Amino acid sequence: MLHLGDCLDVMQGIPDGSVDLTVTSPPYDNLRAYNGNNDQWGEHVWRAVITDLYRVAVDGGVVVWVVADATINGSKTGTSFKQALWAMECGFRLHDTMIWDKGTFTAVGSLAHRYAPVFEYMFVLSKGSLNSFNPIKDKINKHAGEKINGTIRQKDGTTKPMSGRFRKTIS
Repeated sequence: MLHLGDCLDVMQGIPDGSVDLTVTSPPYDNLRAYNGNNDQWGEHVWRAVITDLYRVAVDGGVVVWVVADATINGSKTGTSFKQALWAMECGFRLHDTMIWDKGTFTAVGSLAHRYAPVFEYMFVLSKGSLNSFNPIKDKINKHAGEKINGTIRQKDGTTKPMSGRFRKTIS
């Protein structure tokens, strides 16, 4: 089911533990002025949104939170990471961090002092253990069925040979 409206208002009517998947790309760092108001999205809002997303997510449910950071005075704000950490404080697990390659330079500003922002973070959050996992299979694995050779780094920094019990799978 799709809902249209202010997320904080709409989520009030959604029962606890009833949403399997949320994919959202919320505004970040007040880079957009919705309805002429540039003060709509800040920490006070994203904290409330993430808290309510945790409430409405089913056990095993997933939230994909797609965000980036503004550059202010030559420095990235780091707000996206603050949001991921807040989600973990609310009870979400940070299941994965992915990068969305936008494929093009989409921001304004001088390229004389920094690289062009061409990606956004995709924080994949889960409420407990995932109910299902469907990995992306975009390439044929030419080494399918072969033993994995190599080493595994241990916590103390040493390495040990892989057991060979793990096998690559066919994509």
